Amino acid sequence: MSDVEIHFYPGSKKMAVFSARSGVRAALFVIPAVGGPPTAGTDPRMAEEPTTAGRYVIGKIHAYRTPTWQFSQITWGTKLRDMRDKNDVWFQQRNGVWASVKANYKITRDEIMQEAYRLYGRLQVPNAWVFNDFGPLAIQYFVDQNNNRKLDGREKLSGQMIHTTSDDEAATKLGNDFELSESHGCVHIRPDDRVRLMSAGVFKVGVPFIVHSYSDVFPATAAP
Repeated sequence: MSDVEIHFYPGSKKMAVFSARSGVRAALFVIPAVGGPPTAGTDPRMAEEPTTAGRYVIGKIHAYRTPTWQFSQITWGTKLRDMRDKNDVWFQQRNGVWASVKANYKITRDEIMQEAYRLYGRLQVPNAWVFNDFGPLAIQYFVDQNNNRKLDGREKLSGQMIHTTSDDEAATKLGNDFELSESHGCVHIRPDDRVRLMSAGVFKVGVPFIVHSYSDVFPATAAP
């Protein structure tokens, strides 16, 4: 899908996909989306912050990982092997070699099973890593300083991004109802909406992404 813009209204908790040709009059898609709090929080690991208003461009879509969050050190979908006799869990690296989760990431077998039980109600090691806090894909964006819709020069990806969560992925798979949670500054969307917009070609590199201020209200006349 070409000639579209994605707009996020954190105050209204909505994300809309507008046709750029229409002068932003009618939305092609409108989905629920929740950003960070309107004022900074106090989380000692990383303080919650408002989703920063501005005009951006999508620069990268990938399975994200970060050492900041314990269960996000491993990318979503990484193959696992339960090594019960060793009281460990192994994960398959990119080169195909298996390695210890406990030795590499300081996450024990018990912790993995407890997280599996919390999310899926199963006290067992799954076949793949389904605990990453950013879900299967993160949609990262940047300030396009030279207006060429390419990540180049001194441009850098924002630390805030569009993604689902492991909790919402689990709830979706189990068919359970859930509400989107407030983030630390990122934009949370539903797994089904991520799949739908990816399939429609909305989430792709080069697409403009506009984050409105918290005081901006989603225009009711723009609903599809």
